[in-house]
Amino acid sequence: MLNTLLNAFSGPGGVFMVVITALGAFSVAVAIERGVLLLWRWRSPQDVVEARLRRGALAEAAAATAGTPVGAVIAAGAAEQDPEAAWEAMGAEAAMAEARLRRRIGALGAVANLSTMIGLLGTVYGLILAFSALGDATAGERAVRLSEGISAAMATTAWGLMVGIPSLALHAWFEGVVSRHVARIESAAGLVALALRRPSSEG
Repeated sequence: MLNTLLNAFSGPGGVFMVVITALGAFSVAVAIERGVLLLWRWRSPQDVVEARLRRGALAEAAAATAGTPVGAVIAAGAAEQDPEAAWEAMGAEAAMAEARLRRRIGALGAVANLSTMIGLLGTVYGLILAFSALGDATAGERAVRLSEGISAAMATTAWGLMVGIPSLALHAWFEGVVSRHVARIESAAGLVALALRRPSSEG
C-alpha cells in the first residue's frame, strides 16, 4: 500500500496527494504547537493554586500561574479591590484567555473535512479518467488509462482518510483539553471573587 501511495504522487492524482500532504503537515504543526502550550507551558499546579486562592493568597496564586491563561485571569481579579469590579475584570480576561486556548484548534477540524473532501474529489477525477479510457483509445491504451484512473481514485481516497481521521481525533482531544482549562479558569475566578469578599483576604 505504501508503494501505491508513493507512486500516486507522480500519477494523475498527484496534485490532490500534494494538497492533502500539505494539509496533513499543517495539522501536525498545529498539534505540536498546541500540545506544547496546553500540556506543558500552560500547565499549573491546580491543587496548590486552589489552596492559595481559598486562603486568600491571591498574589501567591497569580505568581504561581504567571504566563498562563488562568494566571492572567487571577491577576486581573487580584488587581481590583471591589469584588464586583474584579468579577467584571476577570470576565473580560477570561474571554481573551479562552480565545488563546482555542486558537487554531478549529483548524484541525477543518483539515479533517478538507482532506477527506479533496480525497473524494481525487476519487471522482480518477474515475473520470478511468471511464474516459472506454472511448476511442486502443485496447492497450484503455488498459493503461483505466489502471491509472482507478489507482488515482483509490490512492487519493485512502490518503485523504489517513490525514483526515487523525486530524479529527486530534481536534476532539484538544477540545477536551481546552474544556478542562476553561473549567479551571472559571473555578479560579470564582475563588478569587470569594476571597475578595472575605475581610481577611490579601486583596
